[in-house]
Amino acid sequence: MSGPVTSRGFTLIELMIVLALLAIVSLIAIPNFMDFIERNRIQTQAQELQAFLLYARGEAVSRNTSITVTLDEDDDDLWVAKRNSGEIIRQLTQNPELVQIDSNVDEVRFRSNGTATAASFVVCKDGDTGRGFSLEIQISGAITLSKAGKNADGNDLNSCTL
Repeated sequence: MSGPVTSRGFTLIELMIVLALLAIVSLIAIPNFMDFIERNRIQTQAQELQAFLLYARGEAVSRNTSITVTLDEDDDDLWVAKRNSGEIIRQLTQNPELVQIDSNVDEVRFRSNGTATAASFVVCKDGDTGRGFSLEIQISGAITLSKAGKNADGNDLNSCTL
């Protein structure tokens, strides 16, 4: 008389079913993860631009001088903050393959009292306004970063160019 048979491990069928389920979950998750990474890159660049502009404004107030923010003359992918003397105090690099920054002005000047020239910036990738960010600088010097896909006034972002 033989005793009960206990099995150990997985059968080949069970293993194949688990692998098929993992493949299906991966096919669903990977595109969503790539979309998450793209959105995060654009948002990070918009927040870096905001921090760069806030730094320039803070330097203008604390040093009691004017600070100018403009695209570098030699490199269109480099934003620079300069003192009146022309000394570059900070730089912001944009990678046009990952994200594009467009502005309605060539130069933003922050004055010693914190006021600035009014300006608008748009941060997008490949003209996708749904993922783009709008950044507004008011004459008072206030800097407002919009939500994704929106203008500073809350309306939908219509274009990635200004």
